[in-house]
Amino acid sequence: MATIKVYKRNTTFVDLSSLVEELSNIGLADILKKYYNKPFEHDARSIVAGPSFIQFLNKLFKIQIAAGDVLQFESGNHDKYFMFSLSGTWDEIIKLQ
Repeated sequence: MATIKVYKRNTTFVDLSSLVEELSNIGLADILKKYYNKPFEHDARSIVAGPSFIQFLNKLFKIQIAAGDVLQFESGNHDKYFMFSLSGTWDEIIKLQ
């Protein structure tokens, strides 16, 4: 079974461009600890990641997705992370070693 997780930003103010720069410098794990609340989680078998996906997430988690929020798809030992952008798209976060 796969899991969808949504990380909402906490009350610590940081500009989105600064957040992206800091993510590049200190890494995803530290950014999630510093700027995000505990994630909302939901099990899923499949998803349709099209134009209605954001409305699906809002309804599923009963929250409002905003720019800077992070989405994680977890399936087995594979994780993919995406950040919701100001333009309304999901930008993939690529974890580098």
